[in-house]
Amino acid sequence: MNKGTLKKMLVIMLSAMMVFALAACGGGSSEETAEAEGGGGKLAEIQEKGKIVVCTDAAWAPFEYIGANGEVTGVDIELANYIAEQLGVELEVSNIAFDSISTYLANNEADLALACITITDERKEQMDFSDPYTTVLQYMVVMADSDITTMDDLAGKAAGTHLGTTGDFLLSDEIAAGVLANTGAENKQYKALPDAALAMKSGELSAIVCDSVLAENIVSANGDAFKCFPVAYKDASKNPETENIGAAMNKGDQEFVDKINEIIQPLVEDGTIDQWIIKHSEEASKL
Repeated sequence: MNKGTLKKMLVIMLSAMMVFALAACGGGSSEETAEAEGGGGKLAEIQEKGKIVVCTDAAWAPFEYIGANGEVTGVDIELANYIAEQLGVELEVSNIAFDSISTYLANNEADLALACITITDERKEQMDFSDPYTTVLQYMVVMADSDITTMDDLAGKAAGTHLGTTGDFLLSDEIAAGVLANTGAENKQYKALPDAALAMKSGELSAIVCDSVLAENIVSANGDAFKCFPVAYKDASKNPETENIGAAMNKGDQEFVDKINEIIQPLVEDGTIDQWIIKHSEEASKL
């Protein structure tokens, strides 16, 4: 082997060693950079932008509705304000259609959803939830002189629901394959429950199926025109169970879920949320 060849081999070997050394050193740095670029999750993102965006659907008094001043208010807005205060950031409320909530969270257009959302297994596939902060039961609202007392009595009749809610799902299921199957019963879906109440007053509907607190608010807001009661069946074993209401978040950030639970839990334990429900039930009934 001549000197020229040996020299070339040494250069190649030294170059290879330098590349390997740089790669080894750079590997750790790249990983740390990636972690840094990944951020600290939703909490860090909220702190960085100085605000939390909460989406709701202001058609669910007393939980969310348009107040006398034209602004969105209600139990969930009280809760949203409290969460923002505890995080030390500003609150931005986005009023959207209920059936768009999971999309807003997934697209990062909202950080949190508060809209009297029932926690269900199906929704858990799309969103994460806080621990429940209140409970409701499915109710039926009918005219004060109506003889309807059970779901079975809606055979051949039209009932109203709020699109995308558990009341909507319940009535749809009964019409598709339950006690109302092949009876001519109809589910008329509305974007807001007050619209359903107006439709029932005009004779278009025989009943409205919705959450208990919302049903009671509809009755309060309409004087002696309506009455409400828990959804029941002629076969009592089919009667619905109590539903849990929680705050919804995009999936995959347990730190954020834990923080929201930490903030909400004292309000549940000391009765603050129950007091908000009483307060806004009274205020919404006057509108």
